[in-house]
Amino acid sequence: MNTMHILGVAACGALFASCVSMAASVDVERDRRAIEQHIRGLFEAYLHYDRDAIRRGHTDDWCGFPIAADRLVRGIDAYMEYADLSLERFRGIGYSIDELDIQVRGDTGIVYYTATWRFLDADDAEQVLPLRSVDIYRREAGGWNQAGSNICAIAREG
Repeated sequence: MNTMHILGVAACGALFASCVSMAASVDVERDRRAIEQHIRGLFEAYLHYDRDAIRRGHTDDWCGFPIAADRLVRGIDAYMEYADLSLERFRGIGYSIDELDIQVRGDTGIVYYTATWRFLDADDAEQVLPLRSVDIYRREAGGWNQAGSNICAIAREG
């Protein structure tokens, strides 16, 4: 083999690797956008009291710590008990996602975020609930779905 042939093969290999890397970057960005859209969809489902959308937004084998959970919650039915309590207690009127970092590792997404949930309390007074969460997402046949979470209220200063 001559030097030009070896250099040509090496250049083709480098170009192929570069194209594969760029395609993977595009896929990861698409996955990040899909996961972010899913998170926003869950906030919207809570705002609109859409219990079915909340249920669909979590895997059957969901596992984690919803707000106010003092134990590990396993399964969608147990999660929905906490979701129903949240729907009753925190009548949502708005939200913002303040910080967001989404890491995609194959068919798993790890999401770190802080958010602000605005709601009406029992006296119809507007309240603010700062949140911090780590969510675990899993790629399924229908797209990304939340498989676990640790969401908690952040203590207010002052």
